[in-house]
Amino acid sequence: MSESNRNLLENLLFSSLHIYHYQGQAGGILRKRTIHFYAVCVITGGKGVVSINDEVYAAEQGDYFVFLPGMIVEGNSHAVDPIQYAIGLFSCMQVSKHRKEWRIQQPQFERKGKIQVPPDDYDIKAAADQLMNANANKHTPNAIKRKYDLHHLLMLLMTCSGVRGDITEAAVGMAHALAYMNENFMKDTRIGELARIAGYSTNHFIRTFKDQMNMTPTEYVLKQRMAKAKQLLFSSEKMKEVAQQVGYKDEHYFSRVFKKAEGTAPTLYLKDQSRRIATLYYGIDDYLLTLGLKPVAALSYVERVSHTYPVDSLTAFNKDVVRLDSMKLNYNKLIQTKPDLILTSDRLEENEALKHIAPTAVLKHSNDSSTMLAYIAGILGREQQAAVWLDSYAERKQAIQKKIKEKWGKQTAYCIRVSPTFYRIYGIDNQIGSLLYEDAGLTLPSAISAQEWAIDIQLQDLNGYNADHIFLMTDPTEASRQRLHRLLESEEWRSLDAVRNHQVYDASDLRFKTLGPAGRMWALNDLADQLRI
Repeated sequence: MSESNRNLLENLLFSSLHIYHYQGQAGGILRKRTIHFYAVCVITGGKGVVSINDEVYAAEQGDYFVFLPGMIVEGNSHAVDPIQYAIGLFSCMQVSKHRKEWRIQQPQFERKGKIQVPPDDYDIKAAADQLMNANANKHTPNAIKRKYDLHHLLMLLMTCSGVRGDITEAAVGMAHALAYMNENFMKDTRIGELARIAGYSTNHFIRTFKDQMNMTPTEYVLKQRMAKAKQLLFSSEKMKEVAQQVGYKDEHYFSRVFKKAEGTAPTLYLKDQSRRIATLYYGIDDYLLTLGLKPVAALSYVERVSHTYPVDSLTAFNKDVVRLDSMKLNYNKLIQTKPDLILTSDRLEENEALKHIAPTAVLKHSNDSSTMLAYIAGILGREQQAAVWLDSYAERKQAIQKKIKEKWGKQTAYCIRVSPTFYRIYGIDNQIGSLLYEDAGLTLPSAISAQEWAIDIQLQDLNGYNADHIFLMTDPTEASRQRLHRLLESEEWRSLDAVRNHQVYDASDLRFKTLGPAGRMWALNDLADQLRI
């Protein structure tokens, strides 16, 4: 065991512990869920399969698992010998002292998932029995004793040799075969080769696989291929390339297999309005709603802005959409919506957890809402709905640009954001710039380079950024509001042309509204109203 892991274990502080016992049903299914606590699990009887973040493990009596918060877990109980297990759910923190300061952080155990325990390690078995069966004893131990027992078991699990002497077909051989199938589902691997990897005869492998997974090896590979194909269908790749990436040389044969498995041809799969799509980036839900499609789940951005205003054209559609907190994603809430597909953006860091919930397609971000809408509409078969919006928006853009020119001629403008730590002026290459300069026809002040996405300035620099119009937004924090107050009271702010001419406008949720087409239309109309044109 490493020194860091030993220090972690010696400095754990447990705040809660709950023990549960479970008796599985023959062939029963443990539905996909996100683990929110730390957990140690002991298989006390029977057999089954446990999937942790899509890594599949055989589970049988005497196996041990350690789960960390955020893991996505599901499983199956054996059709003949149903699984039984005891699980301890606990909360804990790692407490450490650095110089003269105490630090508290979430611990990350080096060993997690399935823990290989030697069959003759009776200390671990005794520690597990002591912890999990405490309530069966005549004198139930107090909370302190139970947490001590938990700590003792974790120490043993983290420090055991990790080598099992009873390498059984079910426990290890099948796990090797499953790992190979997960990594190589796109290859043409014969059943006999998979049986050899597992150490089985072909017939015994097929029977054992079906008992544990409730499906045949062929059905399992097909499931993996179809999940990957659904993800690729939302890309710009041709059907032939999609077929090849999931293991089919002939695109026509792939289409027949896909239709048999999913009930519809791959070219029509995403055009089915009953398809359940979750959108996990701001504005993607807007694209679907504009096309007359309702996502089952979408991000909420109300906690990211100081004020938000409803978009009338989306209000009715939004009614039954599950809104997820964008600051801390609730995976269980997302799982409960049962999405067939998740759409996200390349502007977010890759989230491995999403692909364990449903096939996940990453869209390339574009500030051009018209091009983006046409692209998504083409994939989803909603070209007619897109055309209506595109015509309407083009007409509205031209009308507003004409009115600005007639009222003032050429006008400069910029949007400034007040955050707890900076004042940020947005340039052209973002969704706000696209609205102000491309759609409304306003001009970026000469002090701001057209190549800049945004610039962060200090209050004393403000005099160098004069404009005819200023759009002002503030982050929804007390520190931001205090910083806004300093801005509004400053001489630098009061000396600006836009301020002296009362041409400063509320842009509270402009940064998020402009990410989708309906929000962009709302923002353009709101801009016209605030400019009084």
